[in-house]
Amino acid sequence: MHAARASTAPLALSAAACIATLWASLGAAILAANTDGQFSPAAPSNVPDVPAEFMSAYVASAERFALGVDGWSYLAAIGKVESDHGRSSAAGVASGQNSHGCCAGPMQIHNGFGSGGATWGAYKTDGDGDGRTDIYAAADAVATAARYLRASGAPEDWRKAIYAYNHAGWYVSRVVGQAAEYREAAASTAASPDKAPTEQVSGGGAWLAEVPRMPGERCDRRIVADVVMLIARFGVRLTDCYGGAPHARDGEHPLGLAADLVPANGDWERTRRLAQTYGWSPACAASGCGGRGPFRVVLYNGFPGHGDPSHARAPHLHLSWSHAPAQPFTRARWVRVLASPNPLSHGPRRRR
Repeated sequence: MHAARASTAPLALSAAACIATLWASLGAAILAANTDGQFSPAAPSNVPDVPAEFMSAYVASAERFALGVDGWSYLAAIGKVESDHGRSSAAGVASGQNSHGCCAGPMQIHNGFGSGGATWGAYKTDGDGDGRTDIYAAADAVATAARYLRASGAPEDWRKAIYAYNHAGWYVSRVVGQAAEYREAAASTAASPDKAPTEQVSGGGAWLAEVPRMPGERCDRRIVADVVMLIARFGVRLTDCYGGAPHARDGEHPLGLAADLVPANGDWERTRRLAQTYGWSPACAASGCGGRGPFRVVLYNGFPGHGDPSHARAPHLHLSWSHAPAQPFTRARWVRVLASPNPLSHGPRRRR
């Protein structure tokens, strides 16, 4: 694939390299609840700079082809670099072929130099269910791109997949950087946690529940939706929730009301943003920071310079939910959670 606009970087790519091997996620990222009570991460519905039609296509295609929590942002970044989300007036974006003659459409997909073959012929996908495939249509072009990226290694290795899309190191760096900007923009448009409503949820039904896509991890059933939201929005992974030693007996882990989190891709900058969003700062790091929203405390354990050196061998972010007094290994009478659709919760709620 080649970007459709002029670039200051030399494009010393062969026709083969031009082939876009394409295969056919608040507020920040939030949760979409299915009727069976399970959850899947969903991207924000809008991000500044991204037209609604394209945002919808990026989100739907990332989910369709299982590109992970951040998949929408990489698709959006490619759409930005290639055609400014279809707004570019360069040749080949809305009609015809690009300046190299190989590619077309808002995602600049190789179509056999206009023959309809090559990548487009092999991977074209109907993205909007209208029974047609149109390389110039946002839904079809994005779905085709998502399908190829999946085949090329995403979401396990985004750099590899993006390099397959366009064989240029500068292109990979630009797309990765743009994707990060979009994720940051999505996070910044979310409601402030200081203003986000919370609710006090009483007991009832089963006490502990497994966290979707986190094998073996259980939490108090009432906080599972919050935990999944954090995983989806910030790209983190849950390492511990309910349990005893080595956790403090008088803390929240024995109640199933604490989450230890690490970045899913090793990028601790993400975890820092999560920590700061919910109340952590360097000023209170050593003693523990009082949390915002439903959180009693936020601890940034073991990360260099961020408190609690005893956890330096296994750094993680610790969040504890506010709750009624309770004995270890019992259910708290009530817990405070974010006021959002939460079919895993039971009992009367009191909004605040």
